[in-house]
Amino acid sequence: MNETPRVNRLKNAVDSVAVPDGLMARVRNQIHTGQPAPDANERLKRAVHSVEVPPFLESRIRNHIRTVKPSRRWLPRLVPVTIAAATVFGLVMAYQLGHLRLTVRSQESYIGTVSTQIATLMRVGLGDHIHCSIFRKYPKNPPTTQEFIEKMNSQYAGLIPIVRGQVPDSYRMMLAHQCSYHRRKFVHLSLMSDTNMLSLVITRKADGESFSTEDMLPALVQAGIPMYQSSVQRFQMTAFETRDYLVYFISDLPKQQNTQLMLALGPKVKDFLVSEE
Repeated sequence: MNETPRVNRLKNAVDSVAVPDGLMARVRNQIHTGQPAPDANERLKRAVHSVEVPPFLESRIRNHIRTVKPSRRWLPRLVPVTIAAATVFGLVMAYQLGHLRLTVRSQESYIGTVSTQIATLMRVGLGDHIHCSIFRKYPKNPPTTQEFIEKMNSQYAGLIPIVRGQVPDSYRMMLAHQCSYHRRKFVHLSLMSDTNMLSLVITRKADGESFSTEDMLPALVQAGIPMYQSSVQRFQMTAFETRDYLVYFISDLPKQQNTQLMLALGPKVKDFLVSEE
């Protein structure tokens, strides 16, 4: 009997959640090599704590769960395929991502740890991306692009069609708003596909802020715009500045894809912001 479209959706969802290379092996290694613990549960907990969780993993899994409803007849066939990955993912998220999401202190600790590995001005955009996009529970049915435009502050609503016009249709807009992080205001647009998340993060410059004063050299120039790049863990960042704004494109895409999207967005976003200056 042919599988129903609903079953196919579940199968595709499971297949599309990439299992990070060596994740299970690293957990097992930590279990075997860790210091003696009073009991097996504590030993497992310590092992899971020591393994870095890839960003966006929880968001991807939640997104797939919300968009598919498995057939009961097909479920037994799903178990052998997913049991190993589900065990590891469940343990890791329970101890790390779940804890990070629920405690502000843990969130800030994680952001601080990641941020120390990149230049100061790059931390500005990355911090808001992680705080606002990663540690967020998205609604099951997010607003449409038009609804986001209607809800957005009219000053920046024009950014939404610019981004929507350059980002592939496989990405759904999950967030478009103005927000604050560490007493700094941002314009933040976030989109998600089945496997990746990306953000356009914009903030006004504080006095004296400039990539040129950070002793950073541009990685490339597009349409006369010097662009700066950094990466840490799975985050790829491409950034530029106007007279009044710092602009960041942040994603978990490969570096080349991140760069290509920013090259497409950069001139249009710059023209829009310059018109607001």
